[in-house]
Amino acid sequence: RINYTLPQEEQSEEAKQKAINKNLLYEMHKKAARFFYDALNGAEGVDASQYLEQRQLNGSIRNKFGLGYAPQKRDSLYQFLAGQGYDLELLVKSGLVQKNKSGGYYDKFSGRLMFPIIDVNGRIIGFGGRILGSGEPKYLNSPETEIFSKSKNLYNMNLARLSKKKEFILVEGYMDAIKIYQAGFKNVVASLGTAFNDEHAKQLKKYNDSVILMFDADDAGVNAALRAIPVLVSHGIRVKVCQTEDAKDPDEYIKKFGVQAFSVLLDNAQNYISFQVHCIRKRYNMHNTEQKILFTNETAKLLSQVTNEIERDVYTKEVAQMTEISEQAIRSEVNKLSDTTQVNLQKKTYTKQKFEVVQKGVHEARKNVLNICINNMDTAKIIKQHVQPEELMDAALIKFWTLVYSHIEQNKTIYAGEFVNHFTEIEEQRQVSEIFMIEQHFESNKELEKAVNDQVKAIKTAYTDDAISKVTDIAKLQALIDQKRKLDKLYISLSEGKEGLP
Repeated sequence: RINYTLPQEEQSEEAKQKAINKNLLYEMHKKAARFFYDALNGAEGVDASQYLEQRQLNGSIRNKFGLGYAPQKRDSLYQFLAGQGYDLELLVKSGLVQKNKSGGYYDKFSGRLMFPIIDVNGRIIGFGGRILGSGEPKYLNSPETEIFSKSKNLYNMNLARLSKKKEFILVEGYMDAIKIYQAGFKNVVASLGTAFNDEHAKQLKKYNDSVILMFDADDAGVNAALRAIPVLVSHGIRVKVCQTEDAKDPDEYIKKFGVQAFSVLLDNAQNYISFQVHCIRKRYNMHNTEQKILFTNETAKLLSQVTNEIERDVYTKEVAQMTEISEQAIRSEVNKLSDTTQVNLQKKTYTKQKFEVVQKGVHEARKNVLNICINNMDTAKIIKQHVQPEELMDAALIKFWTLVYSHIEQNKTIYAGEFVNHFTEIEEQRQVSEIFMIEQHFESNKELEKAVNDQVKAIKTAYTDDAISKVTDIAKLQALIDQKRKLDKLYISLSEGKEGLP
């Protein structure tokens, strides 16, 4: 408004070219979608149109989803896009065109009903193609490209996020999503022919925190739902499961029983815990005592992972009714397993925090502290008040530490050659030599004090993290976590030889 030009961030030539290529890929996919759409509505797309009529998809829905047809001729899209002047190398990178061994080019998709995959910004980023007639695979997706990853995108998310519904309906395939959308349930999304993963859950969580899983009623669909549940729950998403009894999938259910019955089915979707319990039950003979005990033990493991006490109580009672085993016995087993689960969860949280990444830095900190000790006996005495030998976590360094303080106590001079002779292994001798060769220059006592504090904290934090990763007792785990929190307040003062506050 004031005619001031904002400064632009400088980009390398490589970054500029990458941005140009991405824009060309988006443009290319948009033109490919128009090409497929025109083919569906032309003479070549008669069989595909008849198939859509059999599936009872109306014209407005076909247009809404931009459905198309990839002609049987294996290079029709290639000829079209090449005629638009696109670079052949970029055409191959788009995944729409492939290069054969003889140097020729052919289409990725041919003789297939085409489903454009659109991102949340409304850009076409890839395609799914369904074979018409016999052939494998039944569904074929675009390969991974600079603009498309099937592990990070969900079909129809661009429209579902606008529905303003309190939850998403998650289905397995394109056609299920489209048929449910046509029936008036706009909050439907589908995975893209790959196992549901963390990236999918993150996408869902951006727009909603509740999901109804509606996968096929066969064994493959049930197993897919069971795999998706822990992923969704781990991201704080509320999960219910809806199964289409007396129909193999949502499309068939709507055809057989109508939209109203489908709406009731969604309303009666069961909590994911109940679904898992009933899936477990199918594997056991509840009239056999041993089988009943095995079932109860398995469901106890499941319930031990439920953090909500009310939910846990409700399903404990349900399992007790199923098995005629007392609630008290089941609850006792669940609580015992829950303690173990909590330990593992907290261990995972604390050991995940860059522990491996900083290992090299921690080892350097250990050697730097020892180097300070051999060059400054007064500081060494103060460090000894705050660091235990075992916290060095390396046999050679612990032995070095013991020798240092033995010399200090006897007021003996520390010589590199003498120290090295105490170690027989070549690697240990190398480490000892390195400690003596370290050059650290501190302009002031304050600078030395900061170095000591930084490196001692790194040493003690690494030692505590390692202890957390190995502990199995919940009380000890909590004590270690509290101990780690206290490290933030640790400050070693070198001026008066005692601990102080910053």
